[in-house]
Amino acid sequence: MDVSERFLQTALDGIHDCINIVDKNFQIIFVNEAASKRAGKNWRSLLGNTCYAQLWGKNAPCENCVTRKAFETGKPQQTIKWEIGNDGKKHFMEHFVFPIVEKDDTVEYTVEIFRDITERKLLEEEREQQRLELGKRIRELRHAYEELKSLQNQLLQAEKMASVGLLASSLAHELDTPLATISGYCELLAEGIDDNHLLGHVKTISEQVTKCQKTTRSLLDFSRKSNGERKWCNIHHLISSILSLVEHRLILHKIKLHTLFDNQLPLLFVDGNQIQQVILNLVNNAVDAQPQGGDIFIETRMNHATKSVELLFEDNGVGIPHENRKHIFSPFFTTKDPGKGTGLGLSICKNIIIAHDGRITLENRNGNGTKFVISLPVSEAP
Repeated sequence: MDVSERFLQTALDGIHDCINIVDKNFQIIFVNEAASKRAGKNWRSLLGNTCYAQLWGKNAPCENCVTRKAFETGKPQQTIKWEIGNDGKKHFMEHFVFPIVEKDDTVEYTVEIFRDITERKLLEEEREQQRLELGKRIRELRHAYEELKSLQNQLLQAEKMASVGLLASSLAHELDTPLATISGYCELLAEGIDDNHLLGHVKTISEQVTKCQKTTRSLLDFSRKSNGERKWCNIHHLISSILSLVEHRLILHKIKLHTLFDNQLPLLFVDGNQIQQVILNLVNNAVDAQPQGGDIFIETRMNHATKSVELLFEDNGVGIPHENRKHIFSPFFTTKDPGKGTGLGLSICKNIIIAHDGRITLENRNGNGTKFVISLPVSEAP
């Protein structure tokens, strides 16, 4: 090796990238120390051998070899890809090839430069993964923020409904006294009238006043704050009392009510006010699900196998989509339009029934609509 060759060898050995020079037959005529170390061989033993065999462990030129393209085009070539090294591991290699052009524009040799950028690639992939993860977290935070705003609106709506309920309770209390007065005067008028025609009118007034009194007193009973005290209750009385409150709404929405009660049911040891809250919520949901009118079916029956009383509430309304069924008892989940539901009703119903050691389930119904089944245990009389 002459002085110029030693100078070139020394200069290129100081470069960490793998550098070798090959001829048209892919035979190595020069290789630096980094390339020989990567091949795991002495640099002298590499000279005269093919680059694809010594550096890449292959029996033929590499597929899509950029060195071949450099010989064919006389222009520099570059590629970046994953490759399997002699150590059997994957390396992300950056491959540059520069042709050495002779005076007659022919290419007899090319300079190959290989740079292992695996660590940089892995770091870039890690950063990209972190960027994607950050984007995911930002989307989750944005979604959580939107949910928080929705919950705030629902809480405001719930507070508004509570205020309306308090106002309705006060109104019912105020109406109870004048209604009692009207009823009393109707009785006095009836005693002093001999004309059967006029007497019939007075009795009609008295009957309607009695109906109003029944409604207002049911509303007062329902609006009283529950103290959690349980007592023996006739479930049919609880249902009938609530139905009297929603009778006008059922007529207004052209909904027909069908009831099938088992009159042999035992008394239940429950908080009547809370059970009525569950009944009212299920009936109101059934009404909301039938904006064009329809039917509501309420049935009571005894389940002797589980020693429990079952209440069935069915309607033939729009029903609940299958994908939403697992969420219906979740707090603040609602399928109603904004402002028409808080998403708390069924969640509260479930909590009440569970507190009574019962269960409430949504069952499949033949055709459209929904079917809720409430099961309340029968307690032994003290």
